[in-house]
Amino acid sequence: MSKPSKLLLNPLVLTASGIVLLGVVSIAIIRSMAPDEKEGVESGEKSAIRPAKSSVHPSRSSGDSSSSGPRKSQGKEIQGDGKIVAVPEKSKRQEFMTTISVRARNELKGLREQYKTEFDSAESRKEFSDTLRNVTDPEERERLLRERTTAMRIARNKMDAQKGFPGRAREKRLIALMQVQNLWRMNAFVVRNASLTGEAEKFDDRLAEWAANSEDMSDEEFHASFNDLRHALNDLRGRNQGGIRPQPSVPK
Repeated sequence: MSKPSKLLLNPLVLTASGIVLLGVVSIAIIRSMAPDEKEGVESGEKSAIRPAKSSVHPSRSSGDSSSSGPRKSQGKEIQGDGKIVAVPEKSKRQEFMTTISVRARNELKGLREQYKTEFDSAESRKEFSDTLRNVTDPEERERLLRERTTAMRIARNKMDAQKGFPGRAREKRLIALMQVQNLWRMNAFVVRNASLTGEAEKFDDRLAEWAANSEDMSDEEFHASFNDLRHALNDLRGRNQGGIRPQPSVPK
């Protein structure tokens, strides 16, 4: 065998040739795949920097934005400060009237607490009762009662002066608003009379509308319309009790 043939069959030569051939094939494969990989990398970068869409559902977003406005509760619209601004449906009238009366009662209690006199405490009344109980002379008892009555009137006049006209006007309004619940209850009995049901239901609507809009009325309109409601209810109650018309109440 010739030397060139022996050289080609040499294991080292064959191994080196195989490595070179494998390298050439690898380079060709890498070059053919490079454009695809580049495109894949570029598309990956684009998808990575693409802004993410909001995951908030449109209905949820609109619900959140609407929560800052007036909220509706059981048929009546109530603002954030608790002020009632709409007339409730009939099924919610009792709760409506109770809320107004309780709120007025609590406010009136707080107002009077600010301007109470030394004679308004339970301790003061008990002390005076104990004093009278120990006095046996009728003339002396009468003198003590007269002196205390005069002192109480002077103290209350002083507090009324400090309260001022706005405070006294507010107190009168609260006294009227406290009666709303009782007016509704009395009319509820009249509604049971089949011959008066229609009129009683109309009165119920009038009372609810008046209560809902009372804060927007002037003092004159407030008390005049409240007295009209009381007179109308007295008339209904009188007719409900056997056709006897009650004596009209005297406006205060």
